[in-house]
Amino acid sequence: MKLRRVYLLAIAAQVAAMDMGMDMDMTEVEPVTTTAQTAHITPTPYEASHLHGLPILERPGLTPAEKMYWQNYSSETFFNTLEGNRFAFKYHVATMSLVMFISYPISLVLNSVASGWYLPWLAINLALTVSSLVLAAVFSATFPHEWYPGNIYKTTSIVLFVFIIVHFVVALLSRIASTIVIEDISEYSLLGEGIPLKMYPSGGSPGSTPEQDIETDSLRQNISPQTHFLSYKIFRSQWVQRIAWTFGGLCSLIFNTLNYPLMLYILFNNCVGLAVGNLFGKGPRVFNLLAHWIKGAVFVILGVISLARYCGLGQTRGWAWNRVTYTNPQRVNSHRLRYMPRGTLTVEFIESFLIFFYGSTNVFLEHLAGSGGAWTAKDLQHVSIAFMYIGTGLCGLLSELKLNNWRFYYTLKTSSISSNEVFAASPGYSPNPFPTMTIFWTGILMSQHAQASHTSTSVHMQWGYLLSYGSFFRIFTFLILYFKPLTDDYPSKPITEVITALCLLAGGLIFMESTDQVIEAMDYRGYTPMFTFNISVGFVALFMAWIMILCMWREWLLQCKRARL
Repeated sequence: MKLRRVYLLAIAAQVAAMDMGMDMDMTEVEPVTTTAQTAHITPTPYEASHLHGLPILERPGLTPAEKMYWQNYSSETFFNTLEGNRFAFKYHVATMSLVMFISYPISLVLNSVASGWYLPWLAINLALTVSSLVLAAVFSATFPHEWYPGNIYKTTSIVLFVFIIVHFVVALLSRIASTIVIEDISEYSLLGEGIPLKMYPSGGSPGSTPEQDIETDSLRQNISPQTHFLSYKIFRSQWVQRIAWTFGGLCSLIFNTLNYPLMLYILFNNCVGLAVGNLFGKGPRVFNLLAHWIKGAVFVILGVISLARYCGLGQTRGWAWNRVTYTNPQRVNSHRLRYMPRGTLTVEFIESFLIFFYGSTNVFLEHLAGSGGAWTAKDLQHVSIAFMYIGTGLCGLLSELKLNNWRFYYTLKTSSISSNEVFAASPGYSPNPFPTMTIFWTGILMSQHAQASHTSTSVHMQWGYLLSYGSFFRIFTFLILYFKPLTDDYPSKPITEVITALCLLAGGLIFMESTDQVIEAMDYRGYTPMFTFNISVGFVALFMAWIMILCMWREWLLQCKRARL
């Protein structure tokens, strides 16, 4: 009976409570009266419950050690200080950026189409670079402090100064030498009408046979006295042509050795200048900076190459996602093609080799910061990624050997050329998954790489996922070309490669941003990972547009040149 009474009382209490609640719902809630204690409060629907977007010194809950670090943090750099010759510094920054993004790339395009405007534009590029480096020296001389002792920017700038002058001089000399050769050929071909062009002094010509030398001597003896002066002019032209040909060939070799690598060196020099200008990498922090900036720059370059391949780069080698075949007559006339494998040299082979090489060297580079000491867990974590690169790179190289015959016969199936006429062929790609798989797993692993701060962890996740997405779309490129084989030799321009290039470029740039000092600069100012992510993707999109404009302009110049011919 007691339990039943208690149960009934509980039910009655619940009913009473429900009635009271219904009565409160039916009545209007009276507004809160403002008092002296609540007068300073601003009514707001939702108060922020996260600390993102606040400068770190304004965030509550900092430990005494953290507060001491951030109170002593200096945000003054060469970019925002008022000391030194500010005009010289600003001119140097502006002109070196102009050379890297606009001036030198335009010169590469003009050279690739053999434009007559190449040398004048190269002279403008030389003037910009030299004046920029001179004013950098002026700023250094007027700056009163030694903020960054032992930095290498002065050394790299001097090397750039020498390279840019040598590059222009050999370009000019090789053009002059080629002009002399052409003029001499025209001269003695016009004066010596009816006389063979290949007439050399007694002793024969380089590489000539004894029969040719006898024939030349016999012809010389049969020339009448009235043609002696004409013969002298021909021999003199031949002598001048030999010197010009040899000297021009040497200059051309030096020029070609410097031409495209100089673009990479300008990028390297500007990255060093950006790091020194922001006082990044001082002391032991240089290893963290190098690890992120070198590896991030590799993915940026890979993204540029991917976009350039989409736009037609390497079409003659089958690197523009296009079918390529090499016939036996081509092999006879080319030293390079004599060693061409049956399935050609593919981009996937080059990527696999670079991955293997990087993994082999990175085993030792990951311990540079703690050289001489014990290997830390962080060192071992990074070395484990290096072992993955060694394994996948080696598997990629072996796969290229196995796929060599497949590429050759698969191309012949979609081509009307007989196998007897072709000695090497490629469908424009190699279904080798290992380079793509390496980048995919690098992105997945680094997206899970826990960091000391929330900002750093988020930034690592951003570039890790971007690399993974880029690899995912590269696999789609392979599938598209496999299930729909190419029927001609023109670049196929798979749409998936544009997305791959965007992911690689943005991923590489954000990779470079994930270095410790960049993250600290973001936290100090309250910049969120989402803000920098948007800025990075926007910059990459504009950069891609500029690359595509250059490629389209190059195609237009080539079409104009063909039309004139």
